[in-house]
Amino acid sequence: MPSTMLRAGDDRVAPLVCVHPVSGRADDYRLLAAAVSWPGPVLGISAPDPSRDSFLLPDLASRYTDELDLRLPVLLLGWSVGGVIAAEMTRTITARGGNVAFLGVLDSRAPQPEMRTRPTDRETLARFFVYQTALTREQVPPPPLSSTTVPDLLAALRASGADAGIGDEAELDLRLEILIALTRAFFHHDQQAIPVKMHLFETADAHPSHPRPATLGWDHLVPSIEKRVIGGTHFTLMAPRFTEALAQTISACLPR
Repeated sequence: MPSTMLRAGDDRVAPLVCVHPVSGRADDYRLLAAAVSWPGPVLGISAPDPSRDSFLLPDLASRYTDELDLRLPVLLLGWSVGGVIAAEMTRTITARGGNVAFLGVLDSRAPQPEMRTRPTDRETLARFFVYQTALTREQVPPPPLSSTTVPDLLAALRASGADAGIGDEAELDLRLEILIALTRAFFHHDQQAIPVKMHLFETADAHPSHPRPATLGWDHLVPSIEKRVIGGTHFTLMAPRFTEALAQTISACLPR
């Protein structure tokens, strides 16, 4: 899965690498990439096709690390499950002798054993897919769905005005399968200790469907945490109205 150039920069400077959230899409970072202050390129990593690739998080982290030039320091940023994958990439990179100069996590919870008991059947996650897609785009989620067929899911998103970028049923079906695979992998991931400092960007507001512990559960897994409060909720933090402030907060934490 080749990386995507989100914003060009000085090729002599290490890129800032943005790891996809649960949507699986690097494009979710485009507005942020344009606004963040970093002299090097800003790259994005998108999820592969779940029908062809393993979605265990250590496997994804290993494959994503294969994309990087470890002769340069590595700067990682991840939102949602992307933060957990970025943390796992940190373990992989350091094990290969690389240097992670920055690990930024955008409101990502550390996986917990209790998550393994949560329902991950297609019906449940299809409803969550519609719900989170609407919230992320700051639209009102549709009422509870009586059907989770792909045509009905697309109709629900169109009715709520949250279908932008989803051209047809095939595109929606692929996005749903990616979300299902990533959610299942996240809930069953056995998180190990991370050997570098974490920059934790935690939203000011907690959404009721996304409860959170202190430091989002990372405190005993990293040597130190630098926490910054950012605008929005877990679902809306990348919305255009928060982009400039978020970019400034992240930029202030990047190494110079």
